[in-house]
Amino acid sequence: MNRAANHTILSPFRAGLILGVTTIFGAALRLHQLSAKSFWIDEGASVSFATIPLRPFLYTLWSYQGNMALYYFLLRAWIHFGDSEFVVRSLSVLFAVLTIPAIYFLGKRLFDRTTGLTAAVLLSVHSFHMQWSQEARGCSLLTLLLVLAAYFLICAMESKEESLGYWIAFTVTAALSFYAHIFAVFVLVTFAVSIAFPKPYRVRTRTIVIVAILFEHLIAPMALFVLLQHGGSQLAWLHRPSFDDISEFLLLLTSQSGVLLVVIYFSLAGMAFVRPVGVGQSDSDKEKWALRLLLLWLVLPPLITLAASPVKPLFSPRYMLLCVPALVLLAARGLTHLYRLPVARRWVGAAAVVLMVTLSCWGTHEYFVNFAAENTDWRSAVNYILENQQPGDGVVIYTSQALCYRYYADHAERQHKVTTTPDVLYPSDPRRPINHYEVTSDTAGRERVWLLLHGEKDRPDELAVLQSTLGERFQPQEMITFPGKIWITVVLYVRTPL
Repeated sequence: MNRAANHTILSPFRAGLILGVTTIFGAALRLHQLSAKSFWIDEGASVSFATIPLRPFLYTLWSYQGNMALYYFLLRAWIHFGDSEFVVRSLSVLFAVLTIPAIYFLGKRLFDRTTGLTAAVLLSVHSFHMQWSQEARGCSLLTLLLVLAAYFLICAMESKEESLGYWIAFTVTAALSFYAHIFAVFVLVTFAVSIAFPKPYRVRTRTIVIVAILFEHLIAPMALFVLLQHGGSQLAWLHRPSFDDISEFLLLLTSQSGVLLVVIYFSLAGMAFVRPVGVGQSDSDKEKWALRLLLLWLVLPPLITLAASPVKPLFSPRYMLLCVPALVLLAARGLTHLYRLPVARRWVGAAAVVLMVTLSCWGTHEYFVNFAAENTDWRSAVNYILENQQPGDGVVIYTSQALCYRYYADHAERQHKVTTTPDVLYPSDPRRPINHYEVTSDTAGRERVWLLLHGEKDRPDELAVLQSTLGERFQPQEMITFPGKIWITVVLYVRTPL
């Protein structure tokens, strides 16, 4: 592509300086209030899996938690630095911060320096990317690996000698993304299409066969997990998408700052397909391939998951973070074209960048302002129980997991805030429905039982069984609710005098 003019405007030194400042700024935003929210259930699961002994850990992965296996392995090593919310989540922050320079190098390789740098700036203030940067889950790792895989792919495609090293790097990185999250397959389909239709590049059939065989061998364990262990059961909570889900997806994808930013993002993405003046045919063909890659990356994941939803609900706005790099790069390319339009001046492109960054920062501000509403306050709920417990107390937890309770209770013991914590009496197996006999047996001999309610509205019949069973021997004495995204209610039951 014709990059000479671009290089005179943005020298390597100047680009490196701006990229460094952008990356530091993005890191500061992602570290801001990192431990302000308590862990929610999925984060509690991450910490639990990372701290159990190796053999149970491997069994858990194979039996039902194989998705995000790569993240769990990395977290097992990272957690040696500490298991506080800040330290645990900082692993996700690290992946997210590395994605900022990674998307610069991808944009530079696909287009030019200005496009890559603009994409890095937009990603650094993208509130949706920031949100997943601050959670102890594998989505920021997935995003980083997909950007790296795309970079190695374009390096391999541009390699005149078809360097096998680049193809191996692409294949390994693509396979690792599948281990980071099985939804990576929707973007990997995009990469496969781009290899199958490589014009103006040329890819030998022999190379495609080698890549396919290597990739198949690398992903075989995860593929077996999905086929044999029914990994899709982890997505059983998903419902058929509604118009509100589509609207939420568009807002999240464009940094959660309202309809105006949605319009700007997609308008600029459309401008990316306008051929600028002075671009030769050869460069134009390469740009068409790059734009086709990004367009498929942007549209295929939501379209595939939406199309599958009538049979098996798969679409969730929160899982579509993997589309953000594609939209950011397309918008950055559109801004670059706007900057070069004869009818416009340089200040028009600069003003558009400032407007997008300002609106994105507003979305980030709103994200931090709404922390309390988005939090499920396990920390406060567990601390309340620990502050008001008596010897011999037990806890009955109505939720899918007791992992967050165990995390905060164990943490309090390790920090010597308490000497003992109430035992978890029920459930012994969170995947089984509530059983009257088990609840009665598990609470026998206790004078006081704490009932911790979370998500009880989802299964009102089971809640009624639980409350009626406890009511046979106990009576509620006090109740307190901790508001948040999903409210937590703590009820103290005291044995009824005979």
